[in-house]
Parts: sequence; C-alpha cells; structure tokens
Amino acid sequence: MKRVFDEISDEEWSNHSFKPSRVFTKPQTGPSIPPPIESFAYRSHQLYISDESSDDCVVVMESSKNYEENLEDEDVEVEGVKSTTAVSRGRRFVVDDEDEESERELTEVYDVKSTSEDELEEDREDDDDVVGKALQKCAKLSAELKRELYGSSVSTCERYSEVESSSVRIVTQDDINAACKVEDSDFEPVLKPYQLVGVNFLLLLYQKGVGGAILADEMGLGKTIQAITYLVMLKYLNNDSGPHLIVCPASVLENWGRELKKWCPSFSVLHYHGAARSAYAKELNSLAKSGLPPPFNVLLVCYSLFERHSSQQKDERKILKRWQWSCVLMDEAHALKDRNSYRWKNLMSLARNAKQRLMLTGTPLQNDLHELWSLLEFMMPNLFATEDVDLKKLLTAENNSLINHMKFILGPFILRRLKSDVMQQLVPKIQQVRYVAMEKQQEDAYKDAIEDYRNASLGRIGRNANTNSENIYNILPRRQISNYFVQFRKIANHPLLVRRIYKDEDVVRFAKKLHPLGAFGFECTVERVAEELRSYNDFSIHRLLLSYGITDRKGVLSDNEVLLSAKCRELAQLLPSLKRDGHRVLIFSQWTSMLDILEWTLDVIGFTYRRLDGSTQVAERQTIVDTFNNDTSIFACLLSTRAGGQGLNLTGADTVVIHDMDFNPQIDRQAEDRCHRIGQTKPVTIYRT
Repeated sequence: MKRVFDEISDEEWSNHSFKPSRVFTKPQTGPSIPPPIESFAYRSHQLYISDESSDDCVVVMESSKNYEENLEDEDVEVEGVKSTTAVSRGRRFVVDDEDEESERELTEVYDVKSTSEDELEEDREDDDDVVGKALQKCAKLSAELKRELYGSSVSTCERYSEVESSSVRIVTQDDINAACKVEDSDFEPVLKPYQLVGVNFLLLLYQKGVGGAILADEMGLGKTIQAITYLVMLKYLNNDSGPHLIVCPASVLENWGRELKKWCPSFSVLHYHGAARSAYAKELNSLAKSGLPPPFNVLLVCYSLFERHSSQQKDERKILKRWQWSCVLMDEAHALKDRNSYRWKNLMSLARNAKQRLMLTGTPLQNDLHELWSLLEFMMPNLFATEDVDLKKLLTAENNSLINHMKFILGPFILRRLKSDVMQQLVPKIQQVRYVAMEKQQEDAYKDAIEDYRNASLGRIGRNANTNSENIYNILPRRQISNYFVQFRKIANHPLLVRRIYKDEDVVRFAKKLHPLGAFGFECTVERVAEELRSYNDFSIHRLLLSYGITDRKGVLSDNEVLLSAKCRELAQLLPSLKRDGHRVLIFSQWTSMLDILEWTLDVIGFTYRRLDGSTQVAERQTIVDTFNNDTSIFACLLSTRAGGQGLNLTGADTVVIHDMDFNPQIDRQAEDRCHRIGQTKPVTIYRT
C-alpha cells in the first residue's frame, strides 16, 4: 500500500474557495468530473467517524448492525457521530490509500497539530465559511437536478413549481387512478394539477437517490394528500411498501389515519400513540429483536414520543430504531427548527439511516435563516451538517448575497407553491383589525401593574450604586421582566386573569370554608390552602367557589364581570352580527385560561360552541373537527393557537378571530388557514382585536 502526498500550487486552486495550503488529494489523470447524482443515494454501509479517541487521531469504523445496536444505549446517538472538523484544531491532510486488493478506496483523515497564529486564524475563517462549504457540496447535486427539471443548470426558473410544462412526468393522473382505485368504492383519487407536480417532484428525487426533500406548499394546498400519494406510488412503481414512519402533531394523527385508509386501503397502518403504544411495544420489540419485518406499512406517531425523558419512552423509541425505514415523513416540520432540541436529536437518531426524509411545512422560515438550516440538516445531514458552529451569527437576514445563493442552490430540494400562484379560484381572505379601548376598571389594573414594575425597577436601581446608562437594562433579572410583561398581556386580555377583586382577607375566609371540603386534600392545613389561593387569579377563585358551591358576600362573580374586558365586549357586539349573516367562527387564544373565560362569554351571549386545546384527548380531536364541520347549528369553535392552529381542516367556518396575537406572525398565519384552504366556498375574514 502506497500513500501519495501531492501538494497543489496556489495558482491551480485560484478558482476554488477553499484553501490550497490545507488540502491534499490524489493526482488526477483527467479533468475533474462531478460525481453522478446517484452517488448521493442511501447506502446501507457507511463510514462513521468517531472522536472517542485521542485528540490527534481518528478512528474510522464501517457501520454495521452491531454498531447501531451499541448506540441504542443512549437515546441521542447522533451526538456520538461527528465529522472530523470537531475532532481537533489544526491542519487537515487527506491521504488516499491505494491498494489493488481492496474492493474500494478508504479515505483516512489525519489531523496535524498546528501552533502558528496564521493557522488558528485559518480555522476561525473556516468556521465563518461553514455555510459556504455546505452549499458548495450541495451545488453539484443541485445543478444535476436542475438539468433534469429545466434542461439547464443555469435556468432562470428557480422553482420546480413554475415548470408546469416540464418534461419530467414520472406519473400521470391515470397512473394514480390505477394505483389508488378500489373496486366497489365511489372514491375518486383525483389530484389537482399542482398536486400532481408535487408527487412527480418527490418521485424524481427518490429516483435520483436524494436523501430528503421539503414540501413547503402554503397551508391549505393539500400537502398531506401529495405525501400519501407519493407513498402509494413508491409501492406501485418501485415495489417499495415501506415501512414508512409518519411523525405529526397529535391534533392531526386521526386525520392522517383517515386519509391513508382512503387513498391507500391496501396499506396496513398502525397508530403508535397513547395506550395503544404501550400495548404494541412488547410485540414490536419481540419482532424487531428477531429480525422479522414490521407488521405494518405505515407507523403513525406524535412528536411527543421524541420530546420526553421517561425510561418507558426511551424504550419505545429504541424499538423504532431497530428497523430500516424507507421514508421518515415529518408533518408540520417547522417543529424541528431547533437543531439543539431534544426532539430534533431524538428524531435524527432514528431518521438518519432512512432512505429518505420528507418534511411537510407551510412555514419553513419563521424567524431566522438558521431555523431553515436546521430543517436542511435534518433533510440531508451529510451535506448540511455544521457541527457546533453558531449559525445565528453566520446566517443573517442582512446578508443578501448569501440568501440569494441559498435560494438558487436549494431550489431543487424545496417545493413551495402559494395559493395565489396555483389556486386563483380560491376564495379571498380579508384582514380586519379591531381596536378597542379599556374601560376604567381594566385600565386601572393595567396602570397598577405598570406602577408595580416601575417601583421594582427604581428599588433595584436605588440599591445598586454602580448604575449607569450602560448597565441600567441589567438591573432587573430577565425572568422578572418577562413575568411583568406576561402580567401586562393577561390584563390586556381580561382583568380576571390577575387577582384584584378578591383581597387577602377574602382568600383567608375562603380557605376556612374550602378546607373542610378537602378542596386541596384533607391533609392540607388551612394556612396551606390560603397560601395556594393567594397565587390564583380572580377567575380561578371564582371557578373554585362555583364548583364547591361556596356562598359568600363576595363569592362567585356575576355574569357582568365577564364583560369587564374590552375584547370580550367587542366580541359581544361582533358575534351576533356574524350569526345573523350566516357566518361561523373560529376563535383562537394562546391561553387555555382565556379560553375558559371565552366559554363563559359565549354562554352569556347565548351561542353554541365546541372547544379543542392541548388537554383534549387525541382520539376526540378529529371527532370535534368533524362535528363542527358537519353540524351547522354549532356557531363557534374555541381553539388554542398551538394545539388547534396547525394541520386541522375547519372549512365549516368562514371567519377567524385571533383574540390574542402571537409574537411569531407565522403561528397566527397557520391558525388563519384552518378555514382558508381547499374546500372553502365562502370568503374568509380574519379579525384581530
């Protein structure tokens, strides 16, 4: 075996972005040829580079089943697999081993320690250019895909969605009819033209061996149907029947099961959630350990399985890691926007070795570019891995050249269509903002809260002799500032969300009456009950008194108290007029306590409603959606912005009220589009108060 070190001159590398003094490669006998696109396909045997050795050497191991099982002791195995950039600092030399007897070439990477300041500066520059290097690796694959899509790698058309007449037609509507049609069924598996484009887009990437894709159509354009049709066509065209893993929010779990049954009834679908998950775990574990194939084509799970630390859930996750997944599909994939989260790492440890990772999201970019990069790294970790580099500093909105470069290169991997582009016949969406003025009682509560904050700040400033204009913002702890700000928002929503009506003496009197009734357990003392009640707001105390039938001179509140809020008074005026005009309403709030007060408001006004929030049982959520959509006698649906604001189809309503807005506007956009989507026949109006 002969090792060849061939240093390339700076002039020869003048057209390249990386540094010639730090890279050595084999001599080339001909012109450089980009690797074929198939080289990016999933391979069952890959090289894992572990840094669990000394600082100046690297151990290269070939993946195997035994290696995977060793990793299962830890829940976040992906953390143990790092690229060589994280091993040690210094120069890197690539040494090629040429051995005629070996079946393939094995590239070893050695770190040579460097102590000069110039080399340390080069390392810092490498960190700054990590995004550029990742994009450079992706550029060849992107150019190859563009040639397939547009006939040219430098086409002015940057999005596959614009190529409606593209020659890339792997399947047609007739193929989908043949694959999805079931005898003795009236169901017609008809896709809209842009949805057919989406299915062909996914199939093209699959045929080219690309390990991931992001389907980022705007909310309401049928991403679920496109993804399910894609899975059906994998079986129909490639005899790939899975197993596939679908990860989604709990609110849409039942809907996924329903659509899978409708579009691909031949698939065996298993719901791995709640009590059913525990019941199936033992059987699935036995099958996996025996090396037997899974008894399903599609496994449906919720994100919550990858968020919690309990030993039971760790064991249930380990079961899923024993199988080789064909496609791991993440619905509402913006849930993976933080690459440092427990959810992201746990899912990556399972999905890394899947043949393909497909991500569905209507809002791929919510706050910063580094969140989009987290999705990209999950989609194709071998291309977009950035280790521990701080992406927030590198990916800034001010860097227009980088943004344009990213858009050009990432075009073939991300498919996004807007309603305005593909659904001109979709009903309009009208935005209205209703400004309301607080009345005296609510305004006094708000001013008192501001005064408390001011006094706390002045008190701290007075106790700190070193206060100046530069450090004055650090006087109050951030958490305390946040707590005050939450109080301001609560009072702006409704003054009953703080305690002002019930004074301390009232709390003590209530505690003496509630203690004998065991309201907080008979082992609690009266003092402990009073202490607990002091932390309650007026509405919580009111509900507690109501549930235990406590009558007092200042007991349960009257119905007039619910209209103390300017927003609730506005609703009391708006909703009757909407009812008279035949509209139906979705009302969103971020706080479940506010939803409780809104329930009281609707009861006082006299309207029927349904409610869905995070505490609603998963099995009941789809039933609530169906009931609301089908029963026109139900006027309103109350939903929490997080649990009810994504994935649900609530086209039975044509009006949305955003009672309290989110700091992230994309969250509210998700909520708006619960009813502004395919199937809506009336213009949709959005009210913000």
